[in-house]
Amino acid sequence: MSDPAPVVYLLHGEDEFAIAQFVTDLESRLGDDSIASMNITRLDGRTCSQDELVSAVSVMPFLAERRLVELTHPLARISGKADQEKFQALLERVPPTTALLLIFDQPLKGSPKDGKHWLERWAEKNKGRVFERLFTLPKGPAMGQWIQKRAKDCGGQFTPQAAQLLASLVGDDPRMADQEIQKLLAYVNYERPVDPEDVYTITPETKKLEDFALVNALRSGRRREAMAALQKALQEDDPLQILGSIIYQFRLMLLARSVLDAGGSTEQVVQELGDHLNVRSYPARIAADQARRYPSPVLEKIYRYLLDVDTAIKTGEVDASLALNQLVTQLTSL
Repeated sequence: MSDPAPVVYLLHGEDEFAIAQFVTDLESRLGDDSIASMNITRLDGRTCSQDELVSAVSVMPFLAERRLVELTHPLARISGKADQEKFQALLERVPPTTALLLIFDQPLKGSPKDGKHWLERWAEKNKGRVFERLFTLPKGPAMGQWIQKRAKDCGGQFTPQAAQLLASLVGDDPRMADQEIQKLLAYVNYERPVDPEDVYTITPETKKLEDFALVNALRSGRRREAMAALQKALQEDDPLQILGSIIYQFRLMLLARSVLDAGGSTEQVVQELGDHLNVRSYPARIAADQARRYPSPVLEKIYRYLLDVDTAIKTGEVDASLALNQLVTQLTSL
């Protein structure tokens, strides 16, 4: 005989997309939509009383072996050891006809004593009844691998290069990555692997990634590389658009530098740029990394110079392409 299914699911971590997929998979096992809908109860721990939770887990399933009770923010109204013990006693009374899902949007924080949360310690003592999983965000190379696996699960393929390119654009946001994967697979009609050119064509902000390459060459003094990137860009885009993108990148660096000068961390740069300019995690981290290479006075001098070039082009004082070439020469001489 197979082991009985868990009755309490402890789902925690920052990857809310993966948690949502896991919950959806459990829901799909309840049968067709009409049956499933009558066997799912969704509660919010911030407003749900313990009596309401007891009532929900005690209801018998309708034309199914089990029902689901999905509780978000499970510990919002629990404070103190007495509340914890009462909640644990409730968990131990959940009947086998119910699966109680405790859903947290962050990893459980352990105690200084043993590094474990009290719910994790309870789960270890009740292994036969509890399923626990930490859902961590895929980052760096892991995101590229995640994209390839997700594409395969959806019936398509990504080349490794395309997966890494998309990963660099979406950062550590699986939900955003999934949206782009669906669009790209539809674009190639699921008939061939998605390649980097498809990502450049379809995914937003790809041009900004190319701008990073130009700005990286400028800030590192790599004149030949910067000139090559500029000439390629001039074949495809308006000079003012290119200059605007460069100004945008240096503006991000200047703002990042101000956070760093105030004692802030990279994570604080990410939060600040995200809150005020809606900048995603990946480009915000790039800006923080680039900003560390310049003292604030130098960045301010560069930014004023870029604005002067912008004004000179718009007023017709200089030819736009010539001004950009001179800009590359000037910035790679710093």
